Amino acid sequence: MNATTADIYEIAMGRWSRRLSRNFLDFVAAPSCGSLIDVGCGTGSLTLAAATRYPKARIVGVDLIPDYLSEALLSAAPNVSFETGDASNLPFGDDSFDTAFSQLLLNDLEGPAGAVSEMVRVTKPGGRIAASVWDRAGGLSFIRLFLDAAAVIAYPAGDELRSRIFDIPYQSEDALFDLWSDAGLRDVDTATLSIRMDFLDFEDYWQSLLGAHSLIRDFFTSLDPELAHQLRTATERSYLGGKDDGRRSLVASAMVVRGIVGE
Repeated sequence: MNATTADIYEIAMGRWSRRLSRNFLDFVAAPSCGSLIDVGCGTGSLTLAAATRYPKARIVGVDLIPDYLSEALLSAAPNVSFETGDASNLPFGDDSFDTAFSQLLLNDLEGPAGAVSEMVRVTKPGGRIAASVWDRAGGLSFIRLFLDAAAVIAYPAGDELRSRIFDIPYQSEDALFDLWSDAGLRDVDTATLSIRMDFLDFEDYWQSLLGAHSLIRDFFTSLDPELAHQLRTATERSYLGGKDDGRRSLVASAMVVRGIVGE
């Protein structure tokens, strides 16, 4: 059976986004009732975490990929609904929600500012807007193990791949602060949150890595077999750190921002 888009995401990132969701919701500090929207909900990690935390709230998850929503529906809660929609053109009227948040989406959009504008539009005055993004260059060690090896072993293509993955619009808390401020939000605040990524063994790590970013998967599968073997071996040595194969726990960091919609 071929893996679906949702299957690949779950192995590569879904389990970690669930873990991040708990810390992110602490930061958002949304009201315990009312209506909330999760923009770019993916397989529903944040949506369902919010549903558990706020059982009296109405929560809507929106994503553009049907496979993700189908996966999310498998664990749907009574106070949650999911809809297909574009983050840059949300299918809701003005002032529809008390809180809008988005996890790990903005740096994958062609027009992040447009998505933030839409989140502001559908949120009531005085409501909260929040988002998180991975700190790819400085805070995703499981990707860095591979990309640093690729930059040396498969130079210059590997070096170019590393630059493409790290070359994202929002690479610092300051950049996120400016994005929120430019959107007219007040009381803007930022922080960096960290979680642990726990892998059973190198094979578990490797499958997660290849699913983490399509550029990584496409790059590796296009390599000459001998070069691909060298790169995998080098990455495995970094993962093992001179010890037997087995469990490893790597740190992952995300930058977060929140603000209040003005009157």
